[in-house]
Amino acid sequence: MEKIDLHMHSRYSDDADFPVDVLIARCKANGVSTLAVTDHNSAHSVAEAKAWLSSELNVISGIEIDCTFAGNNYHLLGYGFTPSDDFVEIHNNFNAIQRELTPKKLAKLRELNFFLDETRLAEVCGDTIPQEEQMGEVILEDERNDGHPLLLPYRTGGARADMPLINFFWDFFGPGKACHLPVTFPPMNEMVDVIRHNGGIPILAHIGANVKQDHTQVIEEMLKIGVMGVEVFSSYHSPELTDQLYDFTVSRSAYVTCGSDFHGRNKPKIEVGQCVYEPYQLAEIKRFISCVSA
Repeated sequence: MEKIDLHMHSRYSDDADFPVDVLIARCKANGVSTLAVTDHNSAHSVAEAKAWLSSELNVISGIEIDCTFAGNNYHLLGYGFTPSDDFVEIHNNFNAIQRELTPKKLAKLRELNFFLDETRLAEVCGDTIPQEEQMGEVILEDERNDGHPLLLPYRTGGARADMPLINFFWDFFGPGKACHLPVTFPPMNEMVDVIRHNGGIPILAHIGANVKQDHTQVIEEMLKIGVMGVEVFSSYHSPELTDQLYDFTVSRSAYVTCGSDFHGRNKPKIEVGQCVYEPYQLAEIKRFISCVSA
Protein backbone atom coordinates (compact mmCIF):
# COMPACT_ATOMS: atom_id res chain seq x y z
CA MET A 1 0.00 0.00 0.00
CA GLU A 2 1.09 3.57 -0.64
CA LYS A 3 3.36 4.96 2.09
CA ILE A 4 2.74 8.47 3.37
CA ASP A 5 4.63 10.12 6.22
CA LEU A 6 3.70 13.66 7.20
CA HIS A 7 5.65 13.94 10.45
CA MET A 8 9.44 13.65 10.60
CA HIS A 9 12.37 15.71 11.76
CA SER A 10 15.62 16.82 10.15
CA ARG A 11 18.71 18.30 11.76
CA TYR A 12 16.89 21.64 11.93
CA SER A 13 15.23 20.11 14.99
CA ASP A 14 17.69 20.13 17.90
CA ASP A 15 16.75 16.56 18.87
CA ALA A 16 17.10 14.95 15.41
CA ASP A 17 20.07 13.66 13.46
CA PHE A 18 19.87 13.86 9.69
CA PRO A 19 20.18 16.71 7.19
CA VAL A 20 17.19 17.14 4.91
CA ASP A 21 18.72 15.43 1.89
CA VAL A 22 19.70 12.32 3.87
CA LEU A 23 16.26 12.21 5.52
CA ILE A 24 14.44 12.38 2.20
CA ALA A 25 16.76 9.83 0.63
CA ARG A 26 15.82 7.54 3.52
CA CYS A 27 12.15 8.12 2.74
CA LYS A 28 12.65 7.24 -0.92
CA ALA A 29 14.56 4.08 0.03
CA ASN A 30 11.64 3.09 2.25
CA GLY A 31 9.08 3.66 -0.50
CA VAL A 32 7.49 6.82 0.88
CA SER A 33 5.62 8.66 -1.88
CA THR A 34 4.34 11.73 0.02
CA LEU A 35 6.13 13.41 2.92
CA ALA A 36 6.47 16.51 5.03
CA VAL A 37 9.48 17.49 7.12
CA THR A 38 8.01 19.02 10.29
CA ASP A 39 10.84 20.46 12.34
CA HIS A 40 10.25 21.76 15.83
CA ASN A 41 9.21 25.42 15.69
CA SER A 42 11.23 25.87 12.52
CA ALA A 43 10.40 26.29 8.84
CA HIS A 44 14.05 26.30 7.81
CA SER A 45 13.76 22.89 6.13
CA VAL A 46 10.94 23.87 3.77
CA ALA A 47 12.99 25.16 0.84
CA GLU A 48 15.43 22.23 0.96
CA ALA A 49 12.64 19.68 1.24
CA LYS A 50 10.52 21.20 -1.53
CA ALA A 51 13.52 20.99 -3.87
CA TRP A 52 12.94 17.22 -3.88
CA LEU A 53 9.40 17.58 -5.27
CA SER A 54 9.01 15.44 -8.39
CA SER A 55 6.52 13.31 -10.26
CA GLU A 56 7.55 10.39 -8.02
CA LEU A 57 7.73 12.25 -4.71
CA ASN A 58 5.20 14.72 -3.32
CA VAL A 59 6.74 17.05 -0.71
CA ILE A 60 4.53 19.27 1.44
CA SER A 61 5.79 22.16 3.57
CA GLY A 62 5.60 21.38 7.27
CA ILE A 63 6.34 22.52 10.82
CA GLU A 64 5.60 21.32 14.37
CA ILE A 65 4.90 24.10 16.87
CA ASP A 66 4.88 23.91 20.67
CA CYS A 67 1.81 25.71 21.96
CA THR A 68 -0.49 25.89 24.97
CA PHE A 69 -4.22 25.18 25.10
CA ALA A 70 -6.41 25.24 28.21
CA GLY A 71 -3.37 25.14 30.48
CA ASN A 72 -1.69 22.14 28.81
CA ASN A 73 1.05 21.96 26.19
CA TYR A 74 0.52 20.34 22.80
CA HIS A 75 2.18 20.09 19.40
CA LEU A 76 0.48 21.69 16.42
CA LEU A 77 1.46 20.62 12.91
CA GLY A 78 1.20 23.07 10.03
CA TYR A 79 1.08 21.98 6.39
CA GLY A 80 1.07 23.65 3.00
CA PHE A 81 1.98 27.11 4.29
CA THR A 82 4.28 29.63 2.64
CA PRO A 83 7.24 30.43 4.93
CA SER A 84 7.32 34.01 6.21
CA ASP A 85 8.77 36.10 9.01
CA ASP A 86 5.95 34.76 11.21
CA PHE A 87 7.77 31.44 11.41
CA VAL A 88 11.12 33.12 12.10
CA GLU A 89 9.48 34.77 15.10
CA ILE A 90 8.11 31.42 16.30
CA HIS A 91 11.60 29.90 16.07
CA ASN A 92 13.28 32.79 17.87
CA ASN A 93 10.68 32.79 20.65
CA PHE A 94 11.04 29.04 21.21
CA ASN A 95 14.82 29.29 21.37
CA ALA A 96 14.59 32.09 23.93
CA ILE A 97 12.38 29.90 26.12
CA GLN A 98 14.78 26.96 25.79
CA ARG A 99 17.84 29.05 26.66
CA GLU A 100 16.15 30.30 29.82
CA LEU A 101 15.17 26.77 30.86
CA THR A 102 18.49 25.02 30.18
CA PRO A 103 20.31 25.92 33.45
CA LYS A 104 17.16 25.04 35.41
CA LYS A 105 17.02 21.62 33.73
CA LEU A 106 20.67 20.97 34.56
CA ALA A 107 20.08 21.96 38.19
CA LYS A 108 17.12 19.57 38.43
CA LEU A 109 19.24 16.69 37.12
CA ARG A 110 22.03 17.42 39.59
CA GLU A 111 19.48 17.34 42.42
CA LEU A 112 19.12 13.63 41.54
CA ASN A 113 22.89 13.22 42.07
CA PHE A 114 23.62 12.72 38.38
CA PHE A 115 27.07 13.76 37.22
CA LEU A 116 26.72 15.93 34.11
CA ASP A 117 29.79 17.22 32.27
CA GLU A 118 28.74 20.50 30.63
CA THR A 119 31.84 20.53 28.42
CA ARG A 120 30.86 17.14 27.03
CA LEU A 121 27.27 18.33 26.66
CA ALA A 122 28.47 21.25 24.55
CA GLU A 123 30.44 18.83 22.36
CA VAL A 124 27.36 16.67 21.82
CA CYS A 125 25.10 19.62 21.04
CA GLY A 126 27.44 21.63 18.87
CA ASP A 127 25.82 24.98 18.11
CA THR A 128 22.33 23.88 19.19
CA ILE A 129 20.54 24.40 22.48
CA PRO A 130 20.86 21.29 24.71
CA GLN A 131 17.78 19.11 24.77
CA GLU A 132 16.75 16.68 27.49
CA GLU A 133 17.69 13.65 25.39
CA GLN A 134 21.22 14.99 24.92
CA MET A 135 21.49 15.59 28.65
CA GLY A 136 20.46 11.98 29.16
CA GLU A 137 23.05 10.80 26.65
CA VAL A 138 25.86 12.61 28.46
CA ILE A 139 24.70 11.37 31.85
CA LEU A 140 24.42 7.76 30.68
CA GLU A 141 27.88 7.71 29.12
CA ASP A 142 29.59 9.22 32.18
CA GLU A 143 31.30 6.42 34.13
CA ARG A 144 30.71 8.32 37.36
CA ASN A 145 27.01 7.50 36.96
CA ASP A 146 27.60 3.75 36.61
CA GLY A 147 25.43 1.94 39.12
CA HIS A 148 23.13 4.89 39.82
CA PRO A 149 19.82 3.13 40.55
CA LEU A 150 17.70 5.68 38.69
CA LEU A 151 19.63 5.02 35.48
CA LEU A 152 19.51 1.22 35.49
CA PRO A 153 16.26 1.02 33.44
CA TYR A 154 17.99 2.83 30.52
CA ARG A 155 21.01 0.58 30.33
CA THR A 156 21.30 -2.59 28.24
CA GLY A 157 18.64 -5.06 29.30
CA GLY A 158 16.71 -2.48 31.31
CA ALA A 159 12.97 -1.95 31.08
CA ARG A 160 13.39 1.40 29.30
CA ALA A 161 16.42 0.50 27.19
CA ASP A 162 14.49 0.10 23.92
CA MET A 163 14.60 3.88 23.37
CA PRO A 164 16.71 5.10 26.29
CA LEU A 165 17.10 8.75 25.34
CA ILE A 166 13.48 9.64 24.62
CA ASN A 167 12.40 7.48 27.56
CA PHE A 168 14.81 9.46 29.75
CA PHE A 169 13.06 12.63 28.58
CA TRP A 170 9.57 11.32 29.29
CA ASP A 171 10.47 9.72 32.62
CA PHE A 172 12.33 12.67 34.13
CA PHE A 173 10.90 15.74 32.37
CA GLY A 174 7.31 14.73 31.64
CA PRO A 175 4.47 16.35 33.57
CA GLY A 176 4.61 15.36 37.23
CA LYS A 177 8.12 13.91 36.93
CA ALA A 178 11.14 14.83 39.04
CA CYS A 179 12.70 17.31 36.61
CA HIS A 180 9.56 18.75 35.09
CA LEU A 181 9.57 22.50 34.66
CA PRO A 182 6.29 24.26 33.95
CA VAL A 183 6.46 26.29 30.75
CA THR A 184 3.87 28.21 28.80
CA PHE A 185 4.21 28.32 25.04
CA PRO A 186 2.33 30.63 22.64
CA PRO A 187 -1.44 30.10 22.71
CA MET A 188 -2.67 27.47 20.27
CA ASN A 189 -5.27 29.79 18.78
CA GLU A 190 -2.53 32.27 17.82
CA MET A 191 -0.45 29.53 16.19
CA VAL A 192 -3.54 28.29 14.33
CA ASP A 193 -4.02 31.80 13.01
CA VAL A 194 -0.38 32.06 11.90
CA ILE A 195 -0.56 28.81 9.94
CA ARG A 196 -3.87 29.69 8.30
CA HIS A 197 -2.80 33.28 7.57
CA ASN A 198 0.17 31.89 5.64
CA GLY A 199 -2.03 29.61 3.56
CA GLY A 200 -1.57 26.47 5.62
CA ILE A 201 -3.68 23.88 7.43
CA PRO A 202 -3.25 23.35 11.20
CA ILE A 203 -3.39 19.74 12.43
CA LEU A 204 -3.18 18.47 16.01
CA ALA A 205 -0.17 16.16 16.47
CA HIS A 206 -0.11 12.82 18.36
CA ILE A 207 -2.57 13.67 21.12
CA GLY A 208 -1.90 10.25 22.65
CA ALA A 209 1.54 11.51 23.65
CA ASN A 210 0.09 14.57 25.40
CA VAL A 211 -3.00 13.42 27.29
CA LYS A 212 -4.11 10.00 28.51
CA GLN A 213 -7.89 10.40 28.55
CA ASP A 214 -10.80 12.39 27.13
CA HIS A 215 -8.99 12.71 23.80
CA THR A 216 -12.00 13.50 21.67
CA GLN A 217 -13.39 16.01 24.15
CA VAL A 218 -10.11 17.92 24.02
CA ILE A 219 -10.03 17.82 20.22
CA GLU A 220 -13.64 19.02 20.05
CA GLU A 221 -12.62 22.23 21.80
CA MET A 222 -9.58 22.65 19.55
CA LEU A 223 -11.70 22.39 16.42
CA LYS A 224 -13.66 25.39 17.70
CA ILE A 225 -10.53 27.59 17.55
CA GLY A 226 -9.65 26.61 13.99
CA VAL A 227 -7.68 23.36 14.20
CA MET A 228 -8.64 21.57 11.00
CA GLY A 229 -7.61 17.97 11.54
CA VAL A 230 -5.99 15.27 13.63
CA GLU A 231 -2.84 13.18 13.25
CA VAL A 232 -4.78 9.95 13.69
CA PHE A 233 -2.05 7.50 12.69
CA SER A 234 0.97 7.94 14.94
CA SER A 235 3.64 5.77 16.55
CA TYR A 236 2.25 6.99 19.90
CA HIS A 237 -1.30 5.71 19.35
CA SER A 238 -2.59 2.26 20.22
CA PRO A 239 -4.86 0.55 17.69
CA GLU A 240 -7.82 1.29 19.95
CA LEU A 241 -7.02 5.01 20.20
CA THR A 242 -6.35 5.16 16.46
CA ASP A 243 -9.78 3.74 15.69
CA GLN A 244 -11.43 6.15 18.11
CA LEU A 245 -9.61 9.16 16.66
CA TYR A 246 -10.34 8.10 13.09
CA ASP A 247 -14.06 7.70 13.65
CA PHE A 248 -14.28 10.97 15.54
CA THR A 249 -12.27 12.97 13.00
CA VAL A 250 -14.25 11.69 10.05
CA SER A 251 -17.52 12.34 11.88
CA ARG A 252 -16.49 15.99 12.25
CA SER A 253 -15.47 16.27 8.56
CA ALA A 254 -11.97 17.18 9.76
CA TYR A 255 -8.76 16.09 8.07
CA VAL A 256 -7.07 12.76 8.85
CA THR A 257 -3.26 12.63 8.70
CA CYS A 258 -0.47 10.19 9.52
CA GLY A 259 3.10 10.52 10.71
CA SER A 260 5.91 8.47 12.21
CA ASP A 261 7.61 11.29 14.17
CA PHE A 262 10.96 9.96 13.00
CA HIS A 263 13.99 11.59 14.67
CA GLY A 264 16.85 9.12 14.37
CA ARG A 265 18.83 7.72 17.28
CA ASN A 266 16.68 9.42 19.93
CA LYS A 267 13.79 7.20 18.82
CA PRO A 268 15.46 4.12 17.30
CA LYS A 269 12.26 2.06 17.13
CA ILE A 270 10.60 4.62 14.86
CA GLU A 271 11.22 4.49 11.10
CA VAL A 272 9.94 6.67 8.29
CA GLY A 273 6.84 5.44 6.52
CA GLN A 274 5.80 2.99 9.24
CA CYS A 275 2.19 4.12 9.71
CA VAL A 276 -0.35 1.37 9.12
CA TYR A 277 -3.81 2.10 7.72
CA GLU A 278 -6.53 0.40 5.71
CA PRO A 279 -7.37 1.36 2.10
CA TYR A 280 -10.49 3.28 3.13
CA GLN A 281 -8.44 5.17 5.72
CA LEU A 282 -5.75 5.94 3.16
CA ALA A 283 -8.47 7.55 1.04
CA GLU A 284 -9.16 10.00 3.89
CA ILE A 285 -5.46 10.81 4.22
CA LYS A 286 -5.27 11.44 0.48
CA ARG A 287 -8.26 13.77 0.75
CA PHE A 288 -6.14 15.91 3.02
CA ILE A 289 -3.14 15.70 0.71
CA SER A 290 -5.21 16.78 -2.28
CA CYS A 291 -6.27 19.90 -0.36
CA VAL A 292 -2.86 20.81 1.03
CA SER A 293 -1.12 20.21 -2.31
CA ALA A 294 -3.62 22.29 -4.32
